[in-house]
Amino acid sequence: MMEETETETETSASGLPRARYLIGLVVIYVTIYSQYLLPDVGLVFAMIYVYGIPVVVVGVIWGRDILHKSLHKMYEAFKYGFASYGGFTALGYGISVVIILILIFFDPNIINILTQPNPVLNTSPEEAWLLVWLSFIVVGPAEEFLFRGFVFGGLLSMFNNRHWLFLAFLSSMLFASVHLYYIFIYGIASAVMLVQLITFGMAMAVVYYLSDGNLLVPAFLHGLFDATGFLTVAVSLDFGVALRIDLLLFSLAVLGVVLLQRLRNREVSY
Repeated sequence: MMEETETETETSASGLPRARYLIGLVVIYVTIYSQYLLPDVGLVFAMIYVYGIPVVVVGVIWGRDILHKSLHKMYEAFKYGFASYGGFTALGYGISVVIILILIFFDPNIINILTQPNPVLNTSPEEAWLLVWLSFIVVGPAEEFLFRGFVFGGLLSMFNNRHWLFLAFLSSMLFASVHLYYIFIYGIASAVMLVQLITFGMAMAVVYYLSDGNLLVPAFLHGLFDATGFLTVAVSLDFGVALRIDLLLFSLAVLGVVLLQRLRNREVSY
């Protein structure tokens, strides 16, 4: 009995086995990229295929550990969630502006490429309304479960929470890499979209880490972000853009409050 207990403890302390992690990654990438090889099977089947299969596989591999922490520190998760979203989104926009200016300097016609419609939003208003709700119910929860809970959380487990910022960046790169279809549409200008995806992934990874594994808040913020995009089609471009700007301004206000609190706490400690 003593030997069995020690073995179980060692296995638990070692974190997620790397072989299982690799299997999960392969399943995630195969399902996401193979969807483009399938005929038009409809929105519902596409959702089941792209999200259902990897969620089930990851759930079997490590789902209990992910869900066990998914409601941790709700107050901190909301506070750091909006603050992190505001800070990293502003950073992403700033880097994007620099990239755009550099690209325009070398090729003024790049602006025509950047103004092409986003293929994700190429849908009817009726389907866009459905996608608004699916953003909250399916897309946000599924992608956060996979990329923050498994991809980032798995890395944290394997490295015992060391180098977490680097692992957050690595997981955000992996998150952006499943959106490489932007490269085929926008070419070199896709650097703008990929940077914003990386900074969004960083925002969600930071709140996940600071809340000790909360997934509900990242899933909500992810769904809210995607929903504002589909509302540009379901209602109007101005309405969707205004909501996204309001979300950013609110998040930046929360970031300001969080930074002010930290500054005051530091002054009190001295």
